[in-house]
Amino acid sequence: MLRARRASALWRRRSVALALACGLAVALASGGPAAAAAAPAGQIVYTASNGLWAMNDDGSGPHELLSAASPPLAARLPAGTVTEPDVFQNGGTTVLFLGMTSAFADPSLPQACGADCAGTFELRNGTLTQLGPTAAAASGAAYYESQPRITADGQEIFASSLYTGITASSLGTPATALVERALSQNATVTQWSNSNGEVQPAAGFDGTPDPADPTLAAWVEAQGCGYHVVDAQSVSHSSCQYAVHLGAASSLAAPIVIYDNEYVSAGGRGPASLDLSGDGKTLMLVDRYAPNTGIYSTPVAGVPGSKPVTEILAQPAGWTFGQARFAGSKIVFDAHQEANGKTTGDIYTIPATCGSTTACSFPASATDLTNNPAADASDPAWTSATATLEPLRVAATPRITSVKGPAAAVRAGHPVNLVVKLSQAATIVVRFARLHSRAPRTTPIGSITLTGRTGSNTLSIRRVSGHTLTPGSYTATLRLRGSTAAARTVHFRVRA
Repeated sequence: MLRARRASALWRRRSVALALACGLAVALASGGPAAAAAAPAGQIVYTASNGLWAMNDDGSGPHELLSAASPPLAARLPAGTVTEPDVFQNGGTTVLFLGMTSAFADPSLPQACGADCAGTFELRNGTLTQLGPTAAAASGAAYYESQPRITADGQEIFASSLYTGITASSLGTPATALVERALSQNATVTQWSNSNGEVQPAAGFDGTPDPADPTLAAWVEAQGCGYHVVDAQSVSHSSCQYAVHLGAASSLAAPIVIYDNEYVSAGGRGPASLDLSGDGKTLMLVDRYAPNTGIYSTPVAGVPGSKPVTEILAQPAGWTFGQARFAGSKIVFDAHQEANGKTTGDIYTIPATCGSTTACSFPASATDLTNNPAADASDPAWTSATATLEPLRVAATPRITSVKGPAAAVRAGHPVNLVVKLSQAATIVVRFARLHSRAPRTTPIGSITLTGRTGSNTLSIRRVSGHTLTPGSYTATLRLRGSTAAARTVHFRVRA
């Protein structure tokens, strides 16, 4: 068994020909991305600027669904953050996400953040529902939900972690499990498989439901350290082993799809971001840590160690891949890079044929959909639904639901056109600033106040503070007078 487990660790193919051959084997055996017909365009949900956003899967039409500062959410999660959105890939329009806060922690015991330090919320047709318990103080305790996913029959799978007896010197060992519940407030939670007896990796169980079969889900179990893997230079490294299970919500141990090894230096994180193809036949995962760094896929069927593993995309040095999802004829993922002490990231897509019939590399083969150095974009999820996802409805508070700047550089002396959509009529205040190329700073140059109506508004601005804009890079930050809604910022260039 040990030999089989070691042999089945994910190893990057050192030959392009071998990688292509393995990729074709996966496609033929599993009906994976290479064999699937191109799916219709859909939408991507993601996080940026502490808000939940949606856009078409070609990057067009980005609009905010909600902000952590939105009154209905901020009242429940003071000083909160939003993260980890999910939407069902086969036409889903309900969005799940995590709301996180430590506002209820005792200052002398900050790790004891209480009930619902991180809990699931649902956004459905503009209405917000809290699925997890109400955030509140809890003496010496901390409860976290993580990685919420929607099943084919409209349930939620997520990981739960409960810490009790927290002290200033010890957080203790949590009680963890992969669980399921209905999408309704205070629904009963049911354990998935025997996950409460398994060890959750530092990166989480990362449960992913089978889109074709609501009775099945995959997740990661940490199986311990003390294993050894040999690298390309024949050097032996101490490693930890992980197993990806695929099974039903029963008390029995679930079958294993694939094993993975990571060097001990990875800190027990394990592979992450599991996703199953629309037909449930192919598993995709992100492995961020050596010896395997990239996005991989493997057929669900077959014995671990005797079936191909395809490297879809290698993670280059200096980059970290985040969440990856099947997206019809594409694969969508986020990638992050640290520069000048700051980590920034964007949402990218690659063809679903990468690694099978197409040799792909990053960033050359990827399309950057967000491309905004000022806003770190993360955690993409995809749905084939094409009807625009509805933002959170906030009564009596005008909001900017979307803003679009010039698609190309504007010639000096010509108007700068901004297309702004409002939830209701309001006064729009646009503040302009010039960006400096040699330092991360801006210089304010003035503001303009305009009247906006409900729906779409085209703002044609030729002068700011009585002057035309000279060649250079600029930001335009838009707020609504008297509104508590978040501001929106767009970037544009002026050319000679």
